[in-house]
Amino acid sequence: MGPTVSPLTATLGVLFAGGALLLLLARRRPTSQGRAHASWLRQVGLCGTHPLAAEIATAVDLALSCGAAMLQTEGASASFKDAGGIDPTTATDLSNERLVLETLRKRFPAHAIISEEDAHVQGHVPPLDPSTPTWIVDPIDGTQNFCHGLPLSCVSIGLCEAGVPVLGVVYHPHTDELYVGVSRATPAEPAASYLNGRRLRAAPCESLHEALIMTCFGYERSGAGIAKMGAVVQNVLAENTFALRVIGSSVLGVCWVAAGRASGVYHGVHVKDRPKPWDWCAAHAIATAAGASFHRIDERPADTFDVHCGEGVCACTSALGKELQRVVLEVKAPPIA
Repeated sequence: MGPTVSPLTATLGVLFAGGALLLLLARRRPTSQGRAHASWLRQVGLCGTHPLAAEIATAVDLALSCGAAMLQTEGASASFKDAGGIDPTTATDLSNERLVLETLRKRFPAHAIISEEDAHVQGHVPPLDPSTPTWIVDPIDGTQNFCHGLPLSCVSIGLCEAGVPVLGVVYHPHTDELYVGVSRATPAEPAASYLNGRRLRAAPCESLHEALIMTCFGYERSGAGIAKMGAVVQNVLAENTFALRVIGSSVLGVCWVAAGRASGVYHGVHVKDRPKPWDWCAAHAIATAAGASFHRIDERPADTFDVHCGEGVCACTSALGKELQRVVLEVKAPPIA
Protein backbone atom coordinates (compact mmCIF):
# COMPACT_ATOMS: atom_id res chain seq x y z
CA MET A 1 0.00 0.00 0.00
CA GLY A 2 1.13 3.57 -0.66
CA PRO A 3 1.37 6.56 1.68
CA THR A 4 -1.59 7.46 3.89
CA VAL A 5 -4.01 9.96 2.39
CA SER A 6 -7.06 11.22 4.29
CA PRO A 7 -10.39 10.19 2.71
CA LEU A 8 -11.45 13.85 2.44
CA THR A 9 -8.22 14.90 0.71
CA ALA A 10 -8.45 11.97 -1.69
CA THR A 11 -12.07 12.70 -2.50
CA LEU A 12 -11.43 16.39 -3.20
CA GLY A 13 -8.54 15.45 -5.47
CA VAL A 14 -10.82 13.25 -7.51
CA LEU A 15 -13.46 15.96 -7.84
CA PHE A 16 -11.06 18.66 -9.05
CA ALA A 17 -9.07 16.42 -11.39
CA GLY A 18 -11.88 16.20 -13.93
CA GLY A 19 -12.09 19.95 -14.57
CA ALA A 20 -10.28 19.91 -17.91
CA LEU A 21 -12.57 17.15 -19.20
CA LEU A 22 -15.69 19.12 -18.25
CA LEU A 23 -14.45 22.25 -20.03
CA LEU A 24 -13.70 20.24 -23.17
CA LEU A 25 -17.16 18.66 -23.20
CA ALA A 26 -18.82 22.02 -22.60
CA ARG A 27 -17.29 23.35 -25.83
CA ARG A 28 -18.41 20.40 -27.96
CA ARG A 29 -21.85 20.43 -29.50
CA PRO A 30 -23.66 17.97 -31.77
CA THR A 31 -22.38 17.96 -35.35
CA SER A 32 -24.58 15.28 -36.93
CA GLN A 33 -28.32 14.66 -37.13
CA GLY A 34 -30.60 11.65 -36.81
CA ARG A 35 -30.15 10.80 -40.49
CA ALA A 36 -26.41 10.40 -39.99
CA HIS A 37 -27.00 7.97 -37.13
CA ALA A 38 -29.51 6.03 -39.23
CA SER A 39 -26.87 5.76 -41.95
CA TRP A 40 -24.23 4.13 -39.76
CA LEU A 41 -26.78 1.84 -38.14
CA ARG A 42 -27.55 0.52 -41.63
CA GLN A 43 -23.87 0.21 -42.47
CA VAL A 44 -23.09 -1.96 -39.44
CA GLY A 45 -26.14 -4.18 -39.94
CA LEU A 46 -28.32 -3.07 -37.03
CA CYS A 47 -31.33 -2.47 -39.27
CA GLY A 48 -33.32 -4.51 -41.75
CA THR A 49 -32.98 -8.22 -41.06
CA HIS A 50 -31.33 -7.95 -37.64
CA PRO A 51 -33.38 -9.96 -35.08
CA LEU A 52 -33.78 -6.84 -32.91
CA ALA A 53 -34.13 -4.35 -35.77
CA ALA A 54 -37.51 -3.01 -34.63
CA GLU A 55 -36.38 -2.65 -31.02
CA ILE A 56 -33.12 -0.95 -32.05
CA ALA A 57 -34.86 1.51 -34.38
CA THR A 58 -37.44 2.43 -31.75
CA ALA A 59 -34.90 2.87 -28.95
CA VAL A 60 -32.60 4.98 -31.14
CA ASP A 61 -35.43 7.25 -32.29
CA LEU A 62 -36.55 7.74 -28.70
CA ALA A 63 -33.04 8.39 -27.39
CA LEU A 64 -32.37 11.03 -30.05
CA SER A 65 -35.69 12.75 -29.35
CA CYS A 66 -35.05 12.76 -25.61
CA GLY A 67 -31.53 14.06 -26.16
CA ALA A 68 -32.82 16.94 -28.27
CA ALA A 69 -35.19 17.88 -25.45
CA MET A 70 -32.29 17.84 -22.99
CA LEU A 71 -30.27 20.30 -25.07
CA GLN A 72 -33.21 22.70 -25.16
CA THR A 73 -33.83 22.61 -21.40
CA GLU A 74 -30.49 21.95 -19.67
CA GLY A 75 -30.06 23.94 -16.49
CA ALA A 76 -33.75 23.49 -15.74
CA SER A 77 -35.06 23.90 -12.21
CA ALA A 78 -35.79 20.72 -10.29
CA SER A 79 -38.11 19.28 -7.70
CA PHE A 80 -36.83 16.63 -5.30
CA LYS A 81 -37.85 13.07 -4.51
CA ASP A 82 -36.25 13.10 -1.06
CA ALA A 83 -36.62 15.29 2.02
CA GLY A 84 -32.96 16.30 1.89
CA GLY A 85 -33.23 17.85 -1.58
CA ILE A 86 -30.50 15.68 -3.13
CA ASP A 87 -32.36 13.38 -5.56
CA PRO A 88 -33.77 15.68 -8.31
CA THR A 89 -36.27 15.35 -11.10
CA THR A 90 -37.16 17.90 -13.79
CA ALA A 91 -39.98 18.50 -16.23
CA THR A 92 -37.66 17.12 -18.93
CA ASP A 93 -37.19 13.86 -17.01
CA LEU A 94 -40.96 13.48 -16.86
CA SER A 95 -41.69 14.45 -20.46
CA ASN A 96 -38.89 12.23 -21.77
CA GLU A 97 -40.16 9.31 -19.76
CA ARG A 98 -43.74 9.88 -20.89
CA LEU A 99 -42.64 9.83 -24.55
CA VAL A 100 -40.62 6.64 -24.06
CA LEU A 101 -43.28 4.76 -22.11
CA GLU A 102 -46.13 5.68 -24.45
CA THR A 103 -44.12 4.69 -27.52
CA LEU A 104 -42.84 1.39 -26.12
CA ARG A 105 -46.29 0.38 -24.89
CA LYS A 106 -47.77 1.09 -28.30
CA ARG A 107 -45.12 -0.70 -30.35
CA PHE A 108 -44.37 -3.60 -27.99
CA PRO A 109 -47.55 -4.22 -25.98
CA ALA A 110 -46.36 -7.62 -24.72
CA HIS A 111 -43.23 -6.14 -23.15
CA ALA A 112 -42.86 -4.90 -19.58
CA ILE A 113 -41.18 -1.60 -18.66
CA ILE A 114 -39.19 -0.49 -15.62
CA SER A 115 -38.46 3.24 -15.56
CA GLU A 116 -36.92 5.54 -12.97
CA GLU A 117 -39.63 8.15 -12.53
CA ASP A 118 -42.45 5.61 -12.77
CA ALA A 119 -40.77 3.47 -10.11
CA HIS A 120 -40.64 6.52 -7.82
CA VAL A 121 -44.38 7.02 -8.25
CA GLN A 122 -44.98 3.33 -7.45
CA GLY A 123 -42.76 3.60 -4.38
CA HIS A 124 -40.55 0.63 -5.31
CA VAL A 125 -38.44 -0.81 -8.12
CA PRO A 126 -40.47 -3.60 -9.79
CA PRO A 127 -38.85 -7.03 -9.95
CA LEU A 128 -37.58 -8.29 -13.28
CA ASP A 129 -39.71 -11.13 -14.68
CA PRO A 130 -37.41 -13.36 -16.79
CA SER A 131 -40.39 -14.69 -18.75
CA THR A 132 -41.24 -11.24 -20.15
CA PRO A 133 -39.02 -9.02 -22.35
CA THR A 134 -38.50 -5.90 -20.25
CA TRP A 135 -37.39 -2.41 -21.17
CA ILE A 136 -35.43 -0.55 -18.50
CA VAL A 137 -35.32 3.21 -18.97
CA ASP A 138 -33.59 6.24 -17.49
CA PRO A 139 -34.96 9.37 -19.22
CA ILE A 140 -31.98 11.40 -17.95
CA ASP A 141 -29.00 9.81 -16.23
CA GLY A 142 -26.96 12.46 -14.48
CA THR A 143 -29.88 14.71 -13.53
CA GLN A 144 -27.81 16.56 -10.92
CA ASN A 145 -25.40 17.55 -13.72
CA PHE A 146 -28.32 18.38 -16.03
CA CYS A 147 -29.85 20.76 -13.48
CA HIS A 148 -26.62 22.75 -13.39
CA GLY A 149 -26.02 22.77 -17.14
CA LEU A 150 -23.01 20.48 -16.72
CA PRO A 151 -22.70 18.58 -20.02
CA LEU A 152 -22.45 15.09 -18.53
CA SER A 153 -25.89 13.50 -18.77
CA CYS A 154 -27.49 11.03 -21.14
CA VAL A 155 -30.56 9.03 -22.13
CA SER A 156 -30.44 5.30 -21.37
CA ILE A 157 -32.80 2.70 -22.88
CA GLY A 158 -32.12 -1.01 -22.41
CA LEU A 159 -33.94 -4.27 -23.10
CA CYS A 160 -33.70 -7.48 -21.08
CA GLU A 161 -34.64 -10.96 -22.30
CA ALA A 162 -34.69 -13.92 -19.91
CA GLY A 163 -33.62 -11.45 -17.21
CA VAL A 164 -30.39 -10.47 -19.03
CA PRO A 165 -29.65 -7.18 -20.86
CA VAL A 166 -29.51 -7.89 -24.61
CA LEU A 167 -29.84 -4.39 -26.09
CA GLY A 168 -28.54 -1.03 -24.95
CA VAL A 169 -28.99 2.41 -26.48
CA VAL A 170 -27.36 5.39 -24.76
CA TYR A 171 -27.28 8.89 -26.22
CA HIS A 172 -25.01 11.65 -24.92
CA PRO A 173 -26.53 14.71 -26.62
CA HIS A 174 -23.84 17.19 -25.62
CA THR A 175 -21.30 15.39 -27.80
CA ASP A 176 -23.84 13.81 -30.21
CA GLU A 177 -22.54 10.36 -29.29
CA LEU A 178 -24.87 7.41 -29.80
CA TYR A 179 -23.90 4.08 -28.22
CA VAL A 180 -25.71 0.95 -29.41
CA GLY A 181 -24.87 -2.52 -28.13
CA VAL A 182 -26.40 -5.95 -28.73
CA SER A 183 -25.00 -8.50 -26.29
CA ARG A 184 -27.15 -11.44 -27.43
CA ALA A 185 -25.15 -13.37 -30.00
CA THR A 186 -26.81 -15.54 -32.66
CA PRO A 187 -25.22 -17.74 -35.36
CA ALA A 188 -25.92 -14.97 -37.88
CA GLU A 189 -25.35 -11.94 -35.63
CA PRO A 190 -22.40 -11.77 -33.21
CA ALA A 191 -22.53 -9.60 -30.11
CA ALA A 192 -21.24 -6.12 -30.89
CA SER A 193 -21.43 -2.53 -29.72
CA TYR A 194 -20.80 0.72 -31.55
CA LEU A 195 -20.22 4.40 -30.94
CA ASN A 196 -21.39 6.47 -33.94
CA GLY A 197 -20.55 3.53 -36.18
CA ARG A 198 -17.16 2.71 -34.67
CA ARG A 199 -16.93 -0.82 -33.27
CA LEU A 200 -16.15 -0.74 -29.56
CA ARG A 201 -13.63 -2.89 -27.74
CA ALA A 202 -12.71 -2.46 -24.09
CA ALA A 203 -9.02 -1.67 -23.55
CA PRO A 204 -6.67 -4.50 -22.41
CA CYS A 205 -5.74 -3.10 -18.98
CA GLU A 206 -5.13 -5.55 -16.11
CA SER A 207 -3.52 -3.43 -13.38
CA LEU A 208 -4.76 -0.48 -11.33
CA HIS A 209 -1.38 1.16 -11.85
CA GLU A 210 -2.34 1.57 -15.53
CA ALA A 211 -6.07 2.12 -15.00
CA LEU A 212 -8.39 5.10 -15.12
CA ILE A 213 -11.17 4.26 -12.66
CA MET A 214 -14.51 6.03 -12.40
CA THR A 215 -17.16 6.16 -9.68
CA CYS A 216 -20.17 8.22 -8.53
CA PHE A 217 -21.22 9.24 -5.03
CA GLY A 218 -24.96 9.12 -5.71
CA TYR A 219 -27.18 10.61 -3.02
CA GLU A 220 -25.31 9.30 0.03
CA ARG A 221 -24.86 12.03 2.63
CA SER A 222 -24.84 10.16 5.95
CA GLY A 223 -21.77 10.31 8.14
CA ALA A 224 -21.17 6.57 7.84
CA GLY A 225 -21.68 6.64 4.08
CA ILE A 226 -19.37 9.61 3.52
CA ALA A 227 -16.67 7.96 5.62
CA LYS A 228 -16.96 4.67 3.75
CA MET A 229 -16.95 6.26 0.30
CA GLY A 230 -13.93 8.34 1.27
CA ALA A 231 -12.17 5.27 2.61
CA VAL A 232 -12.72 3.43 -0.68
CA VAL A 233 -11.31 6.41 -2.59
CA GLN A 234 -8.27 6.33 -0.31
CA ASN A 235 -7.88 2.59 -0.80
CA VAL A 236 -8.11 2.83 -4.59
CA LEU A 237 -5.57 5.66 -4.78
CA ALA A 238 -3.24 3.91 -2.33
CA GLU A 239 -2.90 1.08 -4.88
CA ASN A 240 -1.00 3.60 -7.06
CA THR A 241 -4.00 3.74 -9.39
CA PHE A 242 -3.22 5.79 -12.49
CA ALA A 243 -6.33 8.00 -12.20
CA LEU A 244 -9.68 8.18 -10.41
CA ARG A 245 -12.55 10.31 -11.70
CA VAL A 246 -16.08 11.26 -10.58
CA ILE A 247 -18.39 12.43 -13.40
CA GLY A 248 -21.91 12.08 -11.98
CA SER A 249 -23.30 9.70 -14.62
CA SER A 250 -22.99 6.00 -13.89
CA VAL A 251 -24.25 5.09 -17.38
CA LEU A 252 -21.64 7.18 -19.17
CA GLY A 253 -18.93 5.71 -16.95
CA VAL A 254 -19.75 2.16 -18.05
CA CYS A 255 -20.09 3.24 -21.70
CA TRP A 256 -16.65 4.83 -21.48
CA VAL A 257 -15.23 1.51 -20.31
CA ALA A 258 -16.72 -0.04 -23.45
CA ALA A 259 -15.18 2.73 -25.56
CA GLY A 260 -11.71 2.36 -24.03
CA ARG A 261 -11.84 5.82 -22.41
CA ALA A 262 -11.91 4.37 -18.91
CA SER A 263 -10.60 1.11 -17.47
CA GLY A 264 -13.22 0.41 -14.83
CA VAL A 265 -16.01 1.75 -12.64
CA TYR A 266 -17.28 0.83 -9.19
CA HIS A 267 -20.62 1.70 -7.58
CA GLY A 268 -22.59 0.80 -4.48
CA VAL A 269 -20.29 1.40 -1.53
CA HIS A 270 -23.08 2.49 0.81
CA VAL A 271 -26.86 2.76 0.98
CA LYS A 272 -27.64 5.77 -1.20
CA ASP A 273 -24.92 5.44 -3.80
CA ARG A 274 -26.34 2.09 -4.90
CA PRO A 275 -27.27 1.98 -8.61
CA LYS A 276 -30.72 0.91 -9.77
CA PRO A 277 -31.54 -1.31 -12.78
CA TRP A 278 -31.73 1.73 -15.09
CA ASP A 279 -28.17 2.65 -14.10
CA TRP A 280 -26.93 -0.74 -15.32
CA CYS A 281 -29.14 -2.20 -18.05
CA ALA A 282 -28.37 -0.40 -21.33
CA ALA A 283 -24.73 0.25 -20.40
CA HIS A 284 -24.33 -3.41 -19.36
CA ALA A 285 -25.39 -4.60 -22.82
CA ILE A 286 -23.05 -2.11 -24.51
CA ALA A 287 -20.04 -2.92 -22.31
CA THR A 288 -20.57 -6.70 -22.35
CA ALA A 289 -20.70 -6.69 -26.15
CA ALA A 290 -17.42 -4.74 -26.11
CA GLY A 291 -15.74 -7.41 -23.96
CA ALA A 292 -16.00 -5.78 -20.54
CA SER A 293 -16.41 -7.79 -17.33
CA PHE A 294 -18.94 -7.29 -14.50
CA HIS A 295 -18.49 -8.32 -10.85
CA ARG A 296 -20.46 -7.94 -7.65
CA ILE A 297 -18.88 -6.23 -4.65
CA ASP A 298 -21.28 -7.45 -1.98
CA GLU A 299 -19.31 -10.63 -1.25
CA ARG A 300 -21.66 -12.83 -3.25
CA PRO A 301 -20.25 -14.75 -6.24
CA ALA A 302 -19.18 -12.44 -9.06
CA ASP A 303 -21.04 -14.45 -11.67
CA THR A 304 -24.38 -13.71 -9.97
CA PHE A 305 -24.30 -10.09 -11.18
CA ASP A 306 -27.65 -8.78 -12.42
CA VAL A 307 -29.24 -5.39 -13.09
CA HIS A 308 -30.87 -5.32 -9.65
CA CYS A 309 -27.46 -5.48 -7.98
CA GLY A 310 -27.04 -2.45 -5.78
CA GLU A 311 -23.27 -2.87 -5.96
CA GLY A 312 -20.99 -3.65 -8.83
CA VAL A 313 -17.76 -3.32 -10.74
CA CYS A 314 -17.42 -3.03 -14.50
CA ALA A 315 -13.90 -3.37 -15.88
CA CYS A 316 -12.25 -3.70 -19.25
CA THR A 317 -10.80 -7.09 -18.27
CA SER A 318 -11.75 -9.75 -15.76
CA ALA A 319 -8.35 -9.46 -14.07
CA LEU A 320 -8.78 -5.72 -13.46
CA GLY A 321 -12.38 -6.28 -12.33
CA LYS A 322 -11.27 -8.75 -9.69
CA GLU A 323 -8.49 -6.43 -8.51
CA LEU A 324 -10.90 -3.51 -8.19
CA GLN A 325 -13.44 -5.74 -6.48
CA ARG A 326 -10.81 -6.78 -3.93
CA VAL A 327 -9.76 -3.19 -3.18
CA VAL A 328 -13.36 -2.08 -2.57
CA LEU A 329 -14.17 -5.13 -0.44
CA GLU A 330 -11.17 -4.45 1.83
CA VAL A 331 -12.80 -1.28 3.15
CA LYS A 332 -14.66 -1.32 6.42
CA ALA A 333 -16.40 1.90 7.46
CA PRO A 334 -14.14 3.83 9.85
CA PRO A 335 -15.61 5.31 13.04
CA ILE A 336 -17.13 8.79 12.78
CA ALA A 337 -15.53 11.36 15.07
